Amino acid sequence: MKVFSVLSRLAAIAVVCLAGSAGVASITPFDDEGHKSSLRATVTMADGTARAITLRGVGCPISMCSRVRARDVKADSVRLDGLASVREISHSAEGPVKAIFKFKDGVERQASIVAANRVLYVAGHFGFTEKLDLGSVSRIDFE
Repeated sequence: MKVFSVLSRLAAIAVVCLAGSAGVASITPFDDEGHKSSLRATVTMADGTARAITLRGVGCPISMCSRVRARDVKADSVRLDGLASVREISHSAEGPVKAIFKFKDGVERQASIVAANRVLYVAGHFGFTEKLDLGSVSRIDFE
């Protein structure tokens, strides 16, 4: 009888987890003022490896803060859907992250992203979200 009880509890937990992840997977592609989220990009890591990602948003190690913009230390916003690439990213272990941002309109500018926005939230396997610290990235090229 105890085995059945344990299995039924595990099944209930699995259903709750799947229901929760289904909600995460169905996030709308637009958020804040009509700007796009869930952006496709190629990330080149500091070790030279590259991978295709879907960027869901930015935040700190604890939680996502925004799906559509990152804040720089001057309190300006960098709209993620306006970016063509991010390069020359500083590899600091903590604090703000400096980088060169190239926008789709051809404009480039250097900015320092606040520490509360240095973690990239990317779509992972099975609907889970992975966290990727911007300080471990060398380049991001958006589609």
